[in-house]
Amino acid sequence: MSILVRPPKRKLYQVEHDESPRKDGPGVAPWGFRSQPSSRRSSEQCEPHSGGSNTPHATPRELNSNRASPVLFDNGPLQTPRKFINNASVVLIGIRGTGKSSLAVILAAASGRRLIDADRYFHQMVGCSRAIFKKDNEHAVYRQQEAKVFESMLADNQEGCVIACGAGSMERSGQRLLREYAQTHPVVHITRDPESIQSYLKAWDTQKVRHFLELSGPIYRGCSNLEFFNLSEATNAAAAVTHGEQEGGKDKEGHDPSPGPKLDQRLQSATPFLTLKRLQRDFLSFIAFITGDATETRRQHSSFPLSSLPVETRRYTSAISVPFSVLCEKELDIEELEFTIDAFELAVDVTRTPDHMGANSNLAEKISQIVALVRRKIIVPLVYHVESYTTPPGSSSPSPNSRSSDETYLNLTRHGLRLAPSFLTVDLSRDDHIINQIISAKGTTKIIGHFEAYQPLPGGWDGDEYMKVYERAKRLGCNVVRLCQPAESLEDDAALQRFRHRIESFPVSSLPLIAYNTGPLGRRSRCFNPTLTPVTHPSLIQESPTLLRPSITAREAQQALFSSFTLDPMQFFVFGANVEYSMSPAMHNTAFEACGMPHKYAIFQSSTLRGLNDLVENQFFGGSSVSLPYKTEVIPLLHSMSPHARAIGAVNTLVPIRNNDDMDSRLSRESSIYTEKGRAGPIKGIHGDNTDWIGICNCIRRGLSPANAVRPTTTGLVIGSGGMARAAVYSLIYLGVENIFVYNRTLANAEKLAHHYNRQELLFNEETRAGGRPRVSTLRSTSDPWPTEYKQPTIIVSGIPAHSIGGQPAPNFNVPTQWLESPTGGVVVDLAYKPLNTPLMKQIRSLSHRGWVALDGLDVLPEQGFAQFELFTGRRAPRRLMRTIVLQEYKNEEGHDDPSAIRERLQHLDGQPA
Repeated sequence: MSILVRPPKRKLYQVEHDESPRKDGPGVAPWGFRSQPSSRRSSEQCEPHSGGSNTPHATPRELNSNRASPVLFDNGPLQTPRKFINNASVVLIGIRGTGKSSLAVILAAASGRRLIDADRYFHQMVGCSRAIFKKDNEHAVYRQQEAKVFESMLADNQEGCVIACGAGSMERSGQRLLREYAQTHPVVHITRDPESIQSYLKAWDTQKVRHFLELSGPIYRGCSNLEFFNLSEATNAAAAVTHGEQEGGKDKEGHDPSPGPKLDQRLQSATPFLTLKRLQRDFLSFIAFITGDATETRRQHSSFPLSSLPVETRRYTSAISVPFSVLCEKELDIEELEFTIDAFELAVDVTRTPDHMGANSNLAEKISQIVALVRRKIIVPLVYHVESYTTPPGSSSPSPNSRSSDETYLNLTRHGLRLAPSFLTVDLSRDDHIINQIISAKGTTKIIGHFEAYQPLPGGWDGDEYMKVYERAKRLGCNVVRLCQPAESLEDDAALQRFRHRIESFPVSSLPLIAYNTGPLGRRSRCFNPTLTPVTHPSLIQESPTLLRPSITAREAQQALFSSFTLDPMQFFVFGANVEYSMSPAMHNTAFEACGMPHKYAIFQSSTLRGLNDLVENQFFGGSSVSLPYKTEVIPLLHSMSPHARAIGAVNTLVPIRNNDDMDSRLSRESSIYTEKGRAGPIKGIHGDNTDWIGICNCIRRGLSPANAVRPTTTGLVIGSGGMARAAVYSLIYLGVENIFVYNRTLANAEKLAHHYNRQELLFNEETRAGGRPRVSTLRSTSDPWPTEYKQPTIIVSGIPAHSIGGQPAPNFNVPTQWLESPTGGVVVDLAYKPLNTPLMKQIRSLSHRGWVALDGLDVLPEQGFAQFELFTGRRAPRRLMRTIVLQEYKNEEGHDDPSAIRERLQHLDGQPA
């Protein structure tokens, strides 16, 4: 029997506030969880503790307390392969106040999964609520009925559901069922900082909540195979919680947050429609990754073309290594650390833990929280690395006597797998049975076999020992191999190159290799290591002056590649008939300089398309932006096009093809990321791409509240019929919007645009939209009511100019009020930015109290520029910097905009995606 439990009709941001703490009598925590007694736990340990791990500034050593904890009904940590059946149901568990309800609604709304709430399921199965049944029956009868209902709920909802479990699920039989279910399904332990839990529950004090989290953590971790830390919007990273970012001026619980940087004020409104926006992004990315949902993962990564190419297969990538202890003890700008790098490595520098990870809830919780904080701030893959050795005070290298035990190493690594990082390292100096336990439970995480020698092995790189390590990593099932040893002379760099050549000359495909020398003499080898070179940041150099920690920055590594002529300085342009006032040169040139690239980006204005020949004849031509009127005219001159550009019927990005391998059909099926970057030479062809749709798509995501998540009934509206309107329609289709309307003053042009897409078969989410197909329709007049058979639009994109053109007055367009009756508001993206404060923007901002969010052309320009930067250079874009330059370069020519509005935006910038 399958029971559909529908979510209540309420605002998403109200979900957590509907439930008041239950009063189950004395001895029961306010969230309904009954702690199991243990004879090994003294009465003193049952009370809140002070100092040590209960203080906000607890260090890793202080977090390693050895307090007792509740005993699991099933002893030992949960072992699971984390390989799930197709469309497996997702189970969420955790104490009250951690946000299970909100996360369940978010996932159900975004993915189309059925929402199963354990309490409502009990009511439907039994005919009354838990409280009433418990009151009318003996305790043993209640427990028996509860177990029966819980078993039925899991058995009858194996696929396509998200199941939010209550505290009753954690009784003896519930733990057993969850452990069994976790063999084939994701069972996610949801946790949260004690300050936010206490603020929501309004019960006990924070110290008691913290202590209860410590006691309950092992039980919940023993019944789950994954863990997600619900990062609150307003807490302090320096106080062992998150940075003070808030939306709508208040945190999720409605309280004034601690001081800290705020989000863009234009996204704030009188009601917290966007409160859960970043949480939505983090959680959906997490679920897509653990379930192997390639469609959703691809959709989430569409903002950044490089994400479609595995980082370990790209050339001259870098990874910043940041110690866990530093993130605990020092407030760092994580977004600044991620600046232009390709992966973020969290180095867990903890060498001693209690008998099993679950017994030290404080440490496990802290690691989960730091991982959540890092993920909130980065877009690149996360590498989870457990260090096996520590460096004694006053020494520059680790001590062989400081190696952690196998048990400690295994516990820390297992906890890392629960957090589902993109990569996790395994110490190849450990025995096979330790490594096999880790690799067998990796799920979708890729494994980096890591071996660091503290003195050169016999024969060095020219000997056989490193080859044996490499072959062993391959045999054990690693996805990448990372080897390093201290350099004793400059000859070691040459030996390393010979070793790499031996690997690359294998007749069969080899595993990606990360290999470099450590110490001062090994700096050059790090620069020329082509895959995930370990780098640092100026703010970290003084924190880690050891031989093994990286001592070069990403910028220095890039500069070395150009100084050695490994890469060439390229020339980029914006090509169009009227591009004199383009802000793209300032945006890209500033980014090039910050990244250590000697590239140049200039304006190339031409009255005819023939001017493109001058660009193509330049052997240092690296690529070009394309502006009006050539976005469609240039298509016949191209040798290949990305599928996005082909579907839209316009290009805004040109990339040269120099390598014969780039001329194959793969390039036309994919993107210009496959073209060779940073090398000059004769040009054999031109590839066309389009990033306009990415800029629009990102802004839609940025302003679309979780309550308006795209569903089969979602409706979108595009104003205009030009090239940007084409890109807007494509963005809506890509996001999964099936009902799209176009309004244009000239109806024939709107109908032509609708026909362009209706004749195509564009399905980006076939799995969840079975039978659904996007349909583009037209609206005849602004005086007409909204079509009654369709829901009111929640996504509106305007592609018409807001300034005078050729002496003609500005259109002065407003959306008809009868088209703005969505009960949950929506997002409006106005592609114009001359002026910024267009009539449409004024109209939508006046409706912010109804949930409408307005974004303008200065939001879109840098978003599409990030994608262009990646296509041009093969490197990550410095997002916050590029946003800053666009705002600084904006010139208010017609005097319609308030200069203070630009200053306000500059004060609250970040580089985060939607």
